[in-house]
Order: sequence, then structure tokens, then C-alpha cells
Amino acid sequence: MKTSKTTENQQGKYFLATFGCQMNEYDSNMIGAMLENRGMAATEDAAQADVLIVNTCSIRGGAEDRAYARIAAMKYHKRQRPGVRIAVIGCMAQNHGDKIPASLEHVDYVVGPDNYKELEGLIFSEVAPSERKVWTDQNDFENYEGLMARLDGTVSSHITIMRGCNKQCAYCIVPNVRGVERSRDVESILAEVRHAVNEGIHEVCLLGQTVNSYRTDTDNFAGLIRKVNAVEGLKRVRFMSPHPRHFDPETIRAMAECGKVCNHVHLPLQSGSNAMLKKMRRQYTRERYLEIVAELRAAIPNVAITTDIITGFVGETESDFEDTLSLMNEVRFDHAFMFSYSPREGTPAFGETETLTAEEKQARLERVIEAQMKHTEERLDALLGREEELLIEERSSRDSREWMGKTRCFKKVIVPEVAGVEKGAFVRARISERRGIVLRGEVITQAVPAEK
Repeated sequence: MKTSKTTENQQGKYFLATFGCQMNEYDSNMIGAMLENRGMAATEDAAQADVLIVNTCSIRGGAEDRAYARIAAMKYHKRQRPGVRIAVIGCMAQNHGDKIPASLEHVDYVVGPDNYKELEGLIFSEVAPSERKVWTDQNDFENYEGLMARLDGTVSSHITIMRGCNKQCAYCIVPNVRGVERSRDVESILAEVRHAVNEGIHEVCLLGQTVNSYRTDTDNFAGLIRKVNAVEGLKRVRFMSPHPRHFDPETIRAMAECGKVCNHVHLPLQSGSNAMLKKMRRQYTRERYLEIVAELRAAIPNVAITTDIITGFVGETESDFEDTLSLMNEVRFDHAFMFSYSPREGTPAFGETETLTAEEKQARLERVIEAQMKHTEERLDALLGREEELLIEERSSRDSREWMGKTRCFKKVIVPEVAGVEKGAFVRARISERRGIVLRGEVITQAVPAEK
């Protein structure tokens, strides 16, 4: 969860807390830009804000619980300052709708992901507020064209290229709360990339629920990659999260041929069992997934592959689980986000009889984590002694005399403070040591000064 940064303005202040994924972070930055264009200023102190906004996530129950707790605590501000307005937005707002103000009476507005323009109107309305509290109508065409989000960093920034999802995976709530898939116009994306570069950004990460299914009347994802790669002044391009179904030869060829595209792919797996993949509605097989991995590794030298894995989905047998472990052993992912399955109301799998206890699902998750930790350490150890390009992002969180940078394959490397190293600089470093899952290195070439 992140809060907004503070600026000074005399037209009123807003406080914005964000839960969830990079898509939510981007939406918060878009809303922040919307409010600031109307003269408001951001504050990290909720007690100073005229408007309190909580951007919520609904992907898992724990995310919703944390959001509810944060919103409930805001009742204090309503008691102290009755005029303050409180808005709950995002995926949980869409998912729960009227349930939110019914249980949290101090909430003024509940606004879904397709209604953020409505939120702007509510905040700046000069007429008496409506009795209506919930705006969750879905709009299959809303792409917020013409709106640019605030940058979410000074070195690297995310840019959403599409909204919604058409996949209907059995465990996933996203299509219900984010609506159908729609892609932004390529020129609006390129304008946002150029704006980011003009503000000093070196690296952009293109975002979408299934980012590589991007398609307009004139462009597909491969074509978009090539056009973003051609933006003058941009140094690195990343994207997430792609779907295995849309990794075709044209996309892989574009990645290999575009020099700014980093050699890292987050390729969600979820399960190594064909039976589970079919039940999950994932639209690919174990065999096709392994083919994609082989194609990526053949086309892109030293590509890092990360993934998502779910254990204990409804009906998962011991044999299905072993299929996941065996695929992990074959691929040897650089990193993985690993979860045990939890039912989400509104998903196709909700209501199916669970076949595993919570303890059994947890035990399988722990085995997956143990296997992945071994693979992660192996992949990191393979970089020892290598020279890698680093983009310096920030001071080390453990020692302010050191810097943290990321390789093109998305590995964190800590380097000592030396002349010429600064935030936003590119350096070449020799990887000398691994401490846990963090690499350390020595700068071996003069840093390229960050562009001002």
C-alpha cells in the first residue's frame, strides 16, 4: 500500500492510499493528475486532506480486509471534520458496490474503475451532493484517452496500454471488476512515453492485465514494442503481465530485435498440470508453455523468466501438484510469486467443493517455495563474475553509502558509492557476491551521468 506525495497548493488537498497491483498504482497516479490539474494538492497527512481516497484491490480476501480496515479507520477524520469527503475506488469498490456504504456509513462515494471521470465531477461539483453513493456502471469503451498519469518514479515509470481482461480464468475476479479488454490508441501511449522521457525517465514498463494481447485497428503488441523502442531518449522498455497464449513468434522476434527491450519476461504459469490448466481455463498446455520458454531462451540471450504459481486449486491431486514441481525443475525460474488458492466470490470456481484442507494447501505451497528458492539462488549464482549494466534507482535501504541498481534482467545489485554514481545513472558492474537473494557488485566503468 502506498500513499501520495505531498505538494503545496491553496485550492484544497487530497490524500490517496493505494492497495494492489501496478495497474492500481497507475490509476491512482492518473486520478492524482486529474485532481492536480483542477488545482488540488496531494498530502501524505490524512488529517490535512479535504478528500480522502482509498484505491482498493479485490484479487484476494486479505487485500480486501486490509482496505476495509483502512477505510474504517477514516471514520475518525469524518468525526473531527464533518466536511471531509471519503471515496472508495478501484476493484473492491466495483466488486462490493452498495455493501461498502451499507457497512461503512461515513463513506461518501464508491467508484469503480470505469467511473473515475465521475469521481472528478463529484469532488468539484458546486451543487448539493446527490443521495447516490455508488458509481459502478461498467463502460466497455472507457480508456481515459487524453489523460496522462503522474510519473510513479524519477528513473522508471509504468504506463498502462490497455484495460480489462477477456480471459475468464476460473480463479480470477479481474474480468468482473475491470471489464472487457480494450487497448489504448498507440499515439496516446507514445505521447505518454515521450512525456516521461522529457521528465527524465529512462525506463518505462508497459502495463496490461494481458499486456501482449494489445491490439488496435492498426497495431498489435509487437508493433507497439517497436514504436516504443524507437522513442528518442528512452533507454529501457519492460512490460507486464503477458499471457502465454499471446506469445507468438512475431512478439518474440520484436523483443529480440529491439535493443531497448530488457531481457526479462514475467510469464505466469499457475500450474504445471494440463488437467489443472484446463480447469483453470488458462488456454494453453504444459507443452506449449515449455515451448514458449524454449523460444524465448533461444531468441534472447540470458533472458530471465519469472512466473506466478497457485497451489491447491480445486481438484488438484498429488499428481497434478507433482507436475507443477517437475515443470519448475525443468524451467528453473529466476523468481516466482507463489500463493495457495483461496476462493473468490464471483469467479467461475467459487462454490466448488474444496478438495484440500487449508493445511494441505499450505504444505504444498511451502514445497513450491522451497523449490523456487533453490532455483532463484542458482540463477543468481550464475551471474557471479559477469559484467552487467545497472540502472541506478535509489540508495540502498540498509546502507545509505551504497546504491541499488537493476540489471536488464531485473536483478537487484548493490554497489558502493563511487564518483559518478548517482540516481538515474547507468554503470557497468562486475557481480562479485550473493547475499541471500541480493547481488553485490563493483563498478568497473565510469558512470554515465543521469540526463537532467
